[in-house]
Amino acid sequence: MKVKENSFRLKSNYLFNLGVFTLLYFSITTSCTKRPVVEDYRRLNHSEWHQDTLLVFEMNIPDPKKVYNLSFTVRNEGRYAYSNLWLFVEMAPPSGKIITDTIELVLAKPTGEWLGSGLGDLYDKKYPYKQTVFFPEFGKYTVSVKQGMRTSNGILKGIHDFGIALEKAH
Repeated sequence: MKVKENSFRLKSNYLFNLGVFTLLYFSITTSCTKRPVVEDYRRLNHSEWHQDTLLVFEMNIPDPKKVYNLSFTVRNEGRYAYSNLWLFVEMAPPSGKIITDTIELVLAKPTGEWLGSGLGDLYDKKYPYKQTVFFPEFGKYTVSVKQGMRTSNGILKGIHDFGIALEKAH
């Protein structure tokens, strides 16, 4: 009978310690992470991004005196045929003066190993785009993104989601 009581007590202590550790871990990790000012994603139907499809994101800049970090997040499938992703980016401030940019995101190592974290056949990676950037105007900025990959039919397959995140720089 004492063996069962000791075994039960050990299991109870283990579960209690595990619960305390888990609670402590999540409270520390969530309190230390930055909360984005804006975080928005677009899911691409059937993981296909047509060359004429424009992904449009709106960001409200609440404080033009602050410095921000703007990032892109790509979720690609393992069947994505390329190791990179070319993008045409347009940013329009409230005044309307459009700023254009062409950028390349590297999704895989030269060995073919996907960058970022993976779950099943999907891989997520966050890419810094504009770091410690100052948005001088108060109000709504629009970021438009088009894929710039050359495909025979104009359809890029294997990109599941695309998103942006705007965070206050610290």
